[in-house]
Amino acid sequence: MMERVWPSVVVLTDGSGSTTDSRLDDSRALLAQAGARPAGTFGALTDREAYAALMAADAGPFLTQVHALADTLVTEGVRAVLVDSAEGYNPVHDVCHWIGRAAIIRARQFGGEIELFELDLISHPDSPGDGLRLVLDDEAFTRKLDATSRYVALKAEAEAAFDRYGQDAFRVEFLRRVVDGDAPPPSWIPYYEEVGEARVRAGRYPSVLRYGSHVRPVIERLLESVRAAPYATDLRTLYE
Repeated sequence: MMERVWPSVVVLTDGSGSTTDSRLDDSRALLAQAGARPAGTFGALTDREAYAALMAADAGPFLTQVHALADTLVTEGVRAVLVDSAEGYNPVHDVCHWIGRAAIIRARQFGGEIELFELDLISHPDSPGDGLRLVLDDEAFTRKLDATSRYVALKAEAEAAFDRYGQDAFRVEFLRRVVDGDAPPPSWIPYYEEVGEARVRAGRYPSVLRYGSHVRPVIERLLESVRAAPYATDLRTLYE
């Protein structure tokens, strides 16, 4: 898909995980090969910083990204946005989903006509729903597999996905149209919470990141920040 539309790509964290090894250079190289480009916001936080903010239920760092993204959407006249699906697998990916949704709410307040799509990262690549489906031809699919093999930091994740669904399933690229809706209720137990509990029992983590206590309050704050914002004639007033 990137080869066809040459998008501007926003990245929240540097992909360093629990290490200090940033993946941003690898990501930039991959984008350049596909004809895409990094946006102004590209790896503003480390993974540890994002995780620490979530553990503290601190929406501040993520609100900054909502404002920056909304500014980009308006000033660049963006017409379509693709975000990670909120699948409950990775809390930072889920927060990215809601950062995108909040930024679009804000941009639409200033006249932006923006369509919103989401991409599943863990579920089957051709999941049900309304949206855009692209079936890659042999040459494009080969380029996709080559690019995947060169991104060494994600090799294990790619191989796990191929084992789960079969390599040929990723010939389909499906962008699901996002419909308006609320975040899951506080009682929801996502997969990452179950993993956290197991790692606490194993002595790897001191405490569990909880959706209801940590992540959902951040999502609520992101949405409140844009739904409560008054209309203005000058976008700069939003950031002063």
